[in-house]
Amino acid sequence: MRSSRGTIMEQALQRVGNTSKTMFDQARIRLNRILHDLHQGWDWPFLWTTITLPLAADGTVTLPADFVKAEDDQSLVVLSANGQPMRRVVQEVDHRTFAALTQSGDVAGTIPRIWTIDYATMTGRAWPRNAASVELRYKFLPPDMPTTDTIAYDADIPSFPWDTFLMDALAEWGMAYEDDPRRAEQLTINEAMLQRLRGATWPERSFPSTVPLDPVFFSTPTWGSGRGGL
Repeated sequence: MRSSRGTIMEQALQRVGNTSKTMFDQARIRLNRILHDLHQGWDWPFLWTTITLPLAADGTVTLPADFVKAEDDQSLVVLSANGQPMRRVVQEVDHRTFAALTQSGDVAGTIPRIWTIDYATMTGRAWPRNAASVELRYKFLPPDMPTTDTIAYDADIPSFPWDTFLMDALAEWGMAYEDDPRRAEQLTINEAMLQRLRGATWPERSFPSTVPLDPVFFSTPTWGSGRGGL
């Protein structure tokens, strides 16, 4: 059974030797930051999700509020367009490539085949422009747990599944807060444990070991009738 935030803080602060109310108040804030850094800084399997979104007729799609990044450059898929169901990948490209490839203009009724992300506005732009229903596979960022309601906060179970690591990370913070000489050793232990967790997280062969060619520029070769001399 996974531990609640309250249990994580109790275990950590008991090791530190300071279980005052002030320390608990600071620990709630710090635990939020520890979780945020773990979620934002690393790719974990439990942070990937798939949703269905509308692609507007002008080729724009509003990304979810918790969006961090697409899983890969083929994470957007057209599910239906022009009244026809389908499953067609929309290739993600950088903004310069997108601008260069869209100079030729739109073809009416054509299925979108490339898109790019504007992280400043949290929107995507697809081309050719066409209304469609799309599916997006992306990494999301869990929100902070509000610290104002301490009862609800302490009862919550964090999305990060390794509560022992959270206890150790919070204890290391507490040791630094108390200028405890044990802090350096605990930091070393935490760094080693994080590497073990990272190594055990993804199933073996869950991602390709080689980088594929860019499908925007490379495709399956076709041979005409003039193969003489080849």
